[in-house]
Amino acid sequence: MSTSSHPILLAALDLDGTLLNTLGDLCDSVNCAIVPRGFPAVDEELTRQRVGNGVRRLVERCIPEEKRTEAMIDECLDDFRTAYNERMMNRTQPYDGIVDTLKKLHEQGVSIGVMSNKYDLAAKALVRHYFGDLVQLTLGERPGIPRKPDPASTLELMHELGGVPETTLYIGDSSTDMQTACNAGLTAVGVMWGFRSPEELEETGASALVAEPAELLPLFERGLLNVDALTRAFTSRGFAFSYFPTAKEAARYIVSACAGKSVALGGSMTFKEMGFPEAFADSTEVHWHWVTKGEYYQTPDIYLTSANALSESGEAVNIDGTCNRVAGTLYGPKQCMFVCGINKLCPDLASAVERARNVAAPKNAQRLGTRTPCAADGKCHDCKSPARICRALVVHMGAPKGFEKCEIVLVGESLGY
Repeated sequence: MSTSSHPILLAALDLDGTLLNTLGDLCDSVNCAIVPRGFPAVDEELTRQRVGNGVRRLVERCIPEEKRTEAMIDECLDDFRTAYNERMMNRTQPYDGIVDTLKKLHEQGVSIGVMSNKYDLAAKALVRHYFGDLVQLTLGERPGIPRKPDPASTLELMHELGGVPETTLYIGDSSTDMQTACNAGLTAVGVMWGFRSPEELEETGASALVAEPAELLPLFERGLLNVDALTRAFTSRGFAFSYFPTAKEAARYIVSACAGKSVALGGSMTFKEMGFPEAFADSTEVHWHWVTKGEYYQTPDIYLTSANALSESGEAVNIDGTCNRVAGTLYGPKQCMFVCGINKLCPDLASAVERARNVAAPKNAQRLGTRTPCAADGKCHDCKSPARICRALVVHMGAPKGFEKCEIVLVGESLGY
């Protein structure tokens, strides 16, 4: 990911699989073209696998290979277009949260453009119908303009909307999108709700992955992640600092660091989502009260936990109830490692404390089923309930002196609460 700290002013977005779930109407339209000719019908899963390089390639891939002549492709493509023009809005819907996210970006003054390998008439009609004036420009497949991953349409969109690479994010759901971003010199963000796997996005150039549309907003609000500045902020306070674009890369690093050592973990949805404790090497001695109830081991070689929030100024913030988790980050282990998703990074200490109290703590209260006001409405009331899980607020302003090493591991994906 770029280390620029410029605010993001332009969102360049893919359409199918990123903004709209179009699989149902695409599938129905393909079948209108191929089934009357005696070819096997396709389902939505086959359509998902074959979509992404323009409708001609989609239709071509759905015709049996022995019948796949240019003339047959042309005939089926004509029938597909006729069917799709009639039904493109029958089952198609924006993904949950997309419209709200576009509205918030629009309110922030971010220019929004869409590039698609779908033919131009359909791309423009869909965007106009579902998003109206939230999108300033839509460019679909047009004669004489190469399809993505060629960067021609992306560069045209940037020119028309006054964007430059340093202040533009390219957002999509496929390897074609990640390659397009690379070819245009842009930072690529992969969405995990679309037609392709996170692994494909990682392998083809995604600088960050987001699991839901709202996770895009911080990327625009704070600008692109400045890894160099974060490294300076944390290391100046005595922490070691590592950044990994993906959870898979971070997990490999953790597994290697913990091999042959004893480790203990605080309660952590982050580690659970990353595949631990199963991911540890066989040589790692693991102590985790989520695995063995009541087992609290406070003097391991490495204590592993997450934080409720990190600040860009270099602090780590945690709230705890039983307090074994924060205790292990202060004294006892030889080393401590905080592993945090990008969703936990806040601009300053005040916003980090705010996040811990009004985002992380209520979600944990809901997970635990506590009868507290925050579990009911998702907001901290600083309650005096006996069920309150917020019993200690710990701010690490620097690495504790008793540790051989205290490391912050930041992951460019959303993890935990």
